[in-house]
Amino acid sequence: MKLQVLPLSQEAFSAYGDVIETQQRDFFHINNGLVERYHDLALVEILEQDRTLISINRAQPANLPLAIHELERHPLGTQAFIPMKGEVFVVVVALGDDKPDLSTLRAFITNGEQGVNYHRNVRHHPLFACNRLA
Repeated sequence: MKLQVLPLSQEAFSAYGDVIETQQRDFFHINNGLVERYHDLALVEILEQDRTLISINRAQPANLPLAIHELERHPLGTQAFIPMKGEVFVVVVALGDDKPDLSTLRAFITNGEQGVNYHRNVRHHPLFACNRLA
């Protein structure tokens, strides 16, 4: 099966999670007008009595075309990825509880200024960069 890689947009990605971006999003000023705050860009959800954590990942560029061998999921919470160096990356996602529903398998490419927040239980391929270490 070959997947067409689609541009990432909130409309196209909404079944899988949130697109974290500032383009075409409302903001308000804080700190005496010096800062634009783009508020509530993604739903962070955690089910267990546990803590939310933030990590930094460095993803190696993948050789394309890429064969998809695994789709992981996180049933207890959401998971977000936000590029720190403006790097483009590809997200591969699918729905399905017991196993991936291949009819929902999609691939999206970011524009370098977008992050993603996967909903709980959304299946996704491990993170990979397109051009260089990201």
